[in-house]
Amino acid sequence: MMNQTKFKLLLCFLIILLHGCGTGAREIDQRTMVIGMGIDFLDDQYVVSLQVPVITPQDAAATGTEFETITGKGDSVWDAISNIEAYTPTVLFFGHLKAVMIGETLAKQDLGKVLDLLDRRAPLANQVFLLIIRKKNRVEDFLNQESSLVSLPSLYIDRFFEADQKLSRTKEVRLFQFRRDTSMVSQSGVIPFAYSEPDKDIVIEDLAVFQQGELVCELNGKEAGVSLLLKNNKVDNINYTTDVEGTTISARISSEVDYTFHKTYPAEITLSIDGKGELIYVSDETFRTSKENLEKVAETLENDLKGEVERTLKKVQEVNVDPWLIGHRLWVKDFDYFKSLNWDESGFKEAVFNINVDVEIVQTGQHGTLQKKKIGR
Repeated sequence: MMNQTKFKLLLCFLIILLHGCGTGAREIDQRTMVIGMGIDFLDDQYVVSLQVPVITPQDAAATGTEFETITGKGDSVWDAISNIEAYTPTVLFFGHLKAVMIGETLAKQDLGKVLDLLDRRAPLANQVFLLIIRKKNRVEDFLNQESSLVSLPSLYIDRFFEADQKLSRTKEVRLFQFRRDTSMVSQSGVIPFAYSEPDKDIVIEDLAVFQQGELVCELNGKEAGVSLLLKNNKVDNINYTTDVEGTTISARISSEVDYTFHKTYPAEITLSIDGKGELIYVSDETFRTSKENLEKVAETLENDLKGEVERTLKKVQEVNVDPWLIGHRLWVKDFDYFKSLNWDESGFKEAVFNINVDVEIVQTGQHGTLQKKKIGR
């Protein structure tokens, strides 16, 4: 008897829980799932493009695309979204949004207002990826670019970053990460660039540098890898091709950096970079991976990496932007000293960086294996 009573109570409890889903619930066919969002500023209006998957019966002819891009315009981003919703037969649902793509023109004006709206939109996850679309593309055109690898461009971006690209050309930046970085003392952060070309796949590389919501400079090629190193204290697989006594050497370097702050005026900061190198290609097959030759390769790579770090630092110091939270490290370490440097006005711009690089070749590849001494017959 007691068991029957417990069963009835449990059944009533489950019914109450199911009933609680009522008013806000929507069937899947009553929702338009937004996978990607593009935001641009053209002809004095905000242009919002939403990428949505097209659901078709399995036996339908496979002649159409798997997604559709819906575009609306307005005096604000929200007005543009509202205009899209006005002629959409279902409710726009942002719970599955993968990426937000922002036009370079808009990024150079005031990114802060756009991100503030995105950050306040309840169904929109803080985990979405951010991208800046190069001016060579309209954002709507970029969203319509089908990849030969993944049909939906927004899913391509999601997979690109989830796969953790190994060439240090760039790294993912999510909405919450950018908001966090720009809320710190330097009020700066980075977002990856992307573009597409007709009949070619999507390209994601380089970094846009922002200061107080405005795009102020960009980091290209190896500068993006250096940026990852200085921000995260480590970076995997920066590719270098260099010349060692007439032999072309290609190598891949993974590095870590330690910061040492000296209490001087202006600030003096020592960067100690420890790199592990792997030989990928040697143009001359007679090049022996002897200790002497490997030391020459390591020295050349040390000079290349040091020069790249110096150039990248100089580039951002010239526009007085600190995207790597160096000032924040100082602020945490010694607040009074940080305040005395007047970091925002001139402290970072005038800071002196001493760069020490030590590269060790830890992997020589197949040539090293072939040159081992033969044992036996």
